[in-house]
Amino acid sequence: MLADQVKPNVIVRGPVFPEPVQVIVAVPMGDALKLVGKGMRSGQVYEPILTSAQLALLEAAPEKQPFDGDARRFRLGIEALRLKLAYEYDPFFSLSIARVDPLPHQLEAVYDYFLKLPRIRFLLADDPGAGKTIMAGLLLKELKIRGLVKRTLIVTPANLTFQWQREMGDKFREKFEIIRGDVLRANYGSNPWQEKDQVITSVSWVSRIEDANQSLLRSHWDLIIVDEAHKMSAYSDDHRTLAYQLGQALSERTDHYLLMTATPHKGDPENFCLFLELLDRDVYGDVKSLEEAMRRNSAPFYLRRTKEALVTFPDPDTGQVRKLFTKRDVQTVDFEIDDDEFDFYDALTRYVEDQSIKAQAQENATGRALTFTMAMLQRRFASSVYAVRRSLERMREKRQKILEDPEAYRQSQIEKRLPEDFDDRPDAEKQQILEDLEGVVVNVDPAALRLEIAQLDGLIAQAVALEKREIESKLVKLRETITEQGVFQDPKMKLLVFTEHKDTLDYLVGKLREWGLSVTQIHGGMKIGDRDTPGTRLSAEREFRDEAQVMVATEAAGEGINLQFCWFMINYDIPWNPVRLEQRMGRIHRYGQEHNCLILNFVATNTREGSVLQKLLTRLKAIRDELGTDQVFDVVGEVFPANLLERMFREMYAKRIEQASIEERIVHDIDARRFRAITESTLEGLAKRELNLSALVGKSAEARERRLVPEVIEDFFLQAGPLSGVFPKETKPHSHIYRVGRIPRTLWATGERLEPRFGRLGHEYRQVVFDKRLLSDDATSEWVTPGHPLFETVREDVWTRVQDDLQRGAVFFDVHHDAPYRLDAFCASIKDGRGAELHRRLFVVRTEPDGEQSIRQPTIFLDLVPAPKETPAPDLDGLPSLEAVQHTLYVQALDPFLAEVAAERVRETETISRHIEISLNELAIRQNVKLAELVEQQQRGDNSPGLAGNIKQAEDRVEEIMGRLERRRVELAQERQCMVGSIEHIGRAWVLPHPERNAPGVAPMVRDEGIERTAVDAVIAYEEARGWRCESVEKDNRGFDLISRKPHPEDPQTAIEVRFIEVKGRAGVGDVALTSNEYKTAERLKQDYWLYVVFNCGTTPEVHPIQDPARLDWKPIVVIEHYRLEPQAVQSSSHE
Repeated sequence: MLADQVKPNVIVRGPVFPEPVQVIVAVPMGDALKLVGKGMRSGQVYEPILTSAQLALLEAAPEKQPFDGDARRFRLGIEALRLKLAYEYDPFFSLSIARVDPLPHQLEAVYDYFLKLPRIRFLLADDPGAGKTIMAGLLLKELKIRGLVKRTLIVTPANLTFQWQREMGDKFREKFEIIRGDVLRANYGSNPWQEKDQVITSVSWVSRIEDANQSLLRSHWDLIIVDEAHKMSAYSDDHRTLAYQLGQALSERTDHYLLMTATPHKGDPENFCLFLELLDRDVYGDVKSLEEAMRRNSAPFYLRRTKEALVTFPDPDTGQVRKLFTKRDVQTVDFEIDDDEFDFYDALTRYVEDQSIKAQAQENATGRALTFTMAMLQRRFASSVYAVRRSLERMREKRQKILEDPEAYRQSQIEKRLPEDFDDRPDAEKQQILEDLEGVVVNVDPAALRLEIAQLDGLIAQAVALEKREIESKLVKLRETITEQGVFQDPKMKLLVFTEHKDTLDYLVGKLREWGLSVTQIHGGMKIGDRDTPGTRLSAEREFRDEAQVMVATEAAGEGINLQFCWFMINYDIPWNPVRLEQRMGRIHRYGQEHNCLILNFVATNTREGSVLQKLLTRLKAIRDELGTDQVFDVVGEVFPANLLERMFREMYAKRIEQASIEERIVHDIDARRFRAITESTLEGLAKRELNLSALVGKSAEARERRLVPEVIEDFFLQAGPLSGVFPKETKPHSHIYRVGRIPRTLWATGERLEPRFGRLGHEYRQVVFDKRLLSDDATSEWVTPGHPLFETVREDVWTRVQDDLQRGAVFFDVHHDAPYRLDAFCASIKDGRGAELHRRLFVVRTEPDGEQSIRQPTIFLDLVPAPKETPAPDLDGLPSLEAVQHTLYVQALDPFLAEVAAERVRETETISRHIEISLNELAIRQNVKLAELVEQQQRGDNSPGLAGNIKQAEDRVEEIMGRLERRRVELAQERQCMVGSIEHIGRAWVLPHPERNAPGVAPMVRDEGIERTAVDAVIAYEEARGWRCESVEKDNRGFDLISRKPHPEDPQTAIEVRFIEVKGRAGVGDVALTSNEYKTAERLKQDYWLYVVFNCGTTPEVHPIQDPARLDWKPIVVIEHYRLEPQAVQSSSHE
């Protein structure tokens, strides 16, 4: 082409560009031409200077579109783009592609808080059981589908890593790898943090192990999620824990940072402010910012909902909401060990005290390990005689080996120490550590070892004698208790028995089976596995749910196992960490539990440990009754530190404190006033005790209507697949299960390009489904939705293939209109001043022959019939130019949308700005006062060494604070500015009256505007007479005409039921027809979709409402892509 043919808006293609390019400006440069243009696929700007020879290689799209593109491919291209941007139209998009059924508070957090922030820096502090993993997963899916997140790190306590991995995989199809020491060692010489994009790791391990910490901090992430984030709290500004320092370092290495905890504060504003600094050190640099938040009852980046706010959606009939959590009754079952058992307990205690005193004298790692082991013996006795006997036997065996080779023992002790994060380790690791520590001794002197072995022999003999009696007091109490509760009488009743020790588990499983009960088990030595692999944890979970009456479990059942189908639990032994007790209860007392829970705690009251535990449990229950809230159990770890009781017991065994002192400490610490300081702290004024259900119900109704449902996805894929060389074949008629087979090599490169966002494209898919409900029939099927690599690869490939059809234009038929009209499809974006894209949406502008213009939804193409390729387009003069159409788009659609987005952005940034000004100005004032004091000191002639350095340091600090303030002001000003970023013309189509609209079989289906108006008015009157409120959406091409809402009886602003109504009117009585779009919408909305047929519109209108009309016997009219229903079917199916 020639230089003078290169004009703005012309689309050129040729070997000098990797894609079609739309010219923005052309600047002559002698014989050459500088062409500035934008890539039609990538949006990339090109600025080459082209010679005349290179210009000759370019081809320009015709200035006047020929409208000879394939209309079906044109429509497929519009659908491909609409599905790519589906998250813009569905308010709760990720629900369509995740296996979850979220609750109101979960939707509120993700869609009303997280996603409205320019950068997501947030502390989610809901009460336990709120489903924080679901909220994190929904956020991850939303950010990934928008292309905002590629690399995600989840940091959690070690015992929750599997639970996170399982939830992300099962519910969100997101594969995460767990990085621990073994992974780091296996990847020696490389950095797995940089090589893997979705990782879960342990907070304690990565903050304490130098290699793990250093290699992690060499990586950067798009999203970091921290569970149990209170473990990152700092004690004070000058005592920042290793975990807090890790939190600070991670904050600097990610854009999006989500912290989650149920115990965000200890009632101390300064400590809480320091914690919030992890999110934004400028917003929370000073406690005055937090005080301002408390005054307004709203804090930036912070959301906490109490259990009162955790409710279901309203019942459609009554408007009532249900609390998510049933009641729980926690009781202590007291019993006493008999005389023989007490003699053994007394002998064991003397041995434990003797060894503990010797260990305490060591004051080294070995001494600490031995005191821990001795305390563990007492815990094992409290669990079962069998468990303590097994420990004693292992200890004897290990001491005999030491006698044989003392030097080998000395070398092995280098590795033997009690990890500081022992309590947070997974159950399997804890059991292994305990067995290792059983071999620790204070003295390798042969005489001392022989004496200790003799002591162990005596204790083992006593234990064996007790076991032979087969009347262990605790076991007798267990049988008596479960008999009273009806376990033997009701085979369907489920019982969960918790114990700390694998030995006790083995013992109990045997005894319970002897009693005729069906029993399964979970312990740390079992692999995670899956539901179908016997001997694994997930298989045991399934077995307990479907078959076994009793499950005996160690703490491993608290690691990602869900048992809310059971309501009766016995703690056969009591963990010395009260937080662990709450975690056990949370296995059954959680969302999904339909019964009130009964939890029984077994305690031997005539032992020292049992007496102390009874005191602790009694105090907790009394305070719970006094305060009237289970939140007591949620915050007990803040009042009574997790390992305090065990430390005090170890001190007691070393004769450093008495039992009475421990009980006094419990009375002092477990005190109603201390709990109130947290649960009724002024900081709790920031917690929400109710949800805005009205807004959530309204948005849920909108989401149901706009949701991407399987039928739409399936329909698109079946049409698009063959274009890309993918040919789905239904396994049997109407099964909606398809075989796909091998994926063409031509798609592999596209799949690789999309892999960071959507995961790896398989090279073969045996069987796929588009409806997740079909997975219950065959879980091995691949569930294909937007966001799935197969769907996205095909969609992207089709989008590329139909570009020529979109640019050339196409022609469609419309059976309901007797005059032609023109449709222009546009894609437009809204950006902020920092260049971040906030929204990108698809719009259609309809132009009538007289030049009148209106905005339509992109689904309008689903109501049209593709015309044959040779169909000529009208040649009408005087229609608005492309620029005039864009002007209409801006005025009628983009400007109102922009105003809405800008108003929301102003609200968000003003809150952040206010707190930044308070925080940084207060820091600057304080630093200036300090500087002034130092300068005054200098002016008085003080020549103290270091004074000048202190002044310089203070000046630098003031300058740094003011620099931060100025930088944040600029950033916020940029974030506040919203503008239309781009308007891209996607394609133009002409729509002609259908040539067969007057044919005998079609004419009765053609819309009569007067009749339709009468019908709509009759339906609105009908709904209002029922007390419902009607809204017309007739011009929006949404597949229905009206939205009717039933108001809540006590809150008229809240709708408790919604109907999406399509109205069809007939002058008399006759057939009715749905367009393809209306029929698909009916399939999508099912029970929420209503067809109101109005007969006799010419005389006295009769309204016939039909719920879920897609279930009826519709006859397709292929030539006009409609579906016909006879009047008899209407009358026989009418409701009400």
